[in-house]
Amino acid sequence: MEFFDKIYLAYGWQGIALMGIIVALFFVQMYYYSIRYRRLPKYTNNSLPERLADEPPVSVVIVTQEDADFIEERLPIYLTQDYEEYEVVLVYVGNNEDFSIMLTQMQLRYPRLKITNIKQNTRFPISNKQALNFGIRAAAYDHILLSTSDTIITSERWVRLMAKGFTRGDVVLGYCGVELRSGFVGRLMRTQRMAGSMAWLSAAINRKPYRGVRNTLGITRNLYLEVKGFNHLNMNMGEDDLFIQSLADKATVSVIISPRATVRQKVWGGASWWLGARKYFGHTYRFYPLAARNAIEWEGGSRLLFFLAATAALVALPLELKLATAFIILLRYVLVYATVNSVRKRLGERNVMATYFLYDMFGVWVDIALAASRRIYKDETVWR
Repeated sequence: MEFFDKIYLAYGWQGIALMGIIVALFFVQMYYYSIRYRRLPKYTNNSLPERLADEPPVSVVIVTQEDADFIEERLPIYLTQDYEEYEVVLVYVGNNEDFSIMLTQMQLRYPRLKITNIKQNTRFPISNKQALNFGIRAAAYDHILLSTSDTIITSERWVRLMAKGFTRGDVVLGYCGVELRSGFVGRLMRTQRMAGSMAWLSAAINRKPYRGVRNTLGITRNLYLEVKGFNHLNMNMGEDDLFIQSLADKATVSVIISPRATVRQKVWGGASWWLGARKYFGHTYRFYPLAARNAIEWEGGSRLLFFLAATAALVALPLELKLATAFIILLRYVLVYATVNSVRKRLGERNVMATYFLYDMFGVWVDIALAASRRIYKDETVWR
């Protein structure tokens, strides 16, 4: 008791309580970065029981409108993959005759390409989800890979690696990074995408999937029909997240993590475009399972409170406790760096570690601002 009395007299209950809070928050953070996220770099899909002896034939389904750059620059990569038995089903929603001619010419060059045309009606517009439903029904094969016209395939082995996921699951999830661009904002975009993906990828490998990205997503036709497809038609987004949630207890989910399986989303602007996109697609967050929202909020909340408590300790506490706080901060950074750098390598990301520390400290504040903005300024384009 004499020892504790001396500590109490030296630092007071406020100092002791603050250090206790810092230590507790440190261990919450270590649960995420030393246990939960640490599984990602070590993950192998071989842990799931084998369902198919060989990779199956697959249909790649993509929806597009009048995007000539996609047809000329990105579509050929889909059509020249290192895989024998596959097709690309391109669903064109629109009425442009010149664009239709361009598609016909592409079809003559690439026999794997199948075109499905949907005339756009201005009075009754076709949603992305409805177009996907048409494309999946038109597919020749029972194993479907979904992608988007703003996706950049970075390897000729993407189809092969994703198709391999079907040998152990009826849903296949992959990682989509952000287009490689020079500059500080470009690195921040890639950093945020990687950091945000660690949460849902780690949940998926722990058999609790709640999210996927349609840039690189695989499903079987039987499962798709069982859950009645993309049936959240009252929303203009969420066909990937809400779909994964609808089948989480029905499906075996296979996760493919490899630099050669990583795809990238094309960037259409700078920081304002990126924040606007995050705000828009963040509307699906409230539909996430409670356990998923709790996991996300515990990580972000504990990170925010850790830095606030550590700052208070560095300002107000005696020198010995300031040094102890500085040591805990340094130790946390060493452990976080080790995990995030390993994840970065596994996902094929580069030049993101310096900006990761900025995201680490300030990313939660951006998330809070975007959440508040969604509540204050209603976006009517979210709903149909």
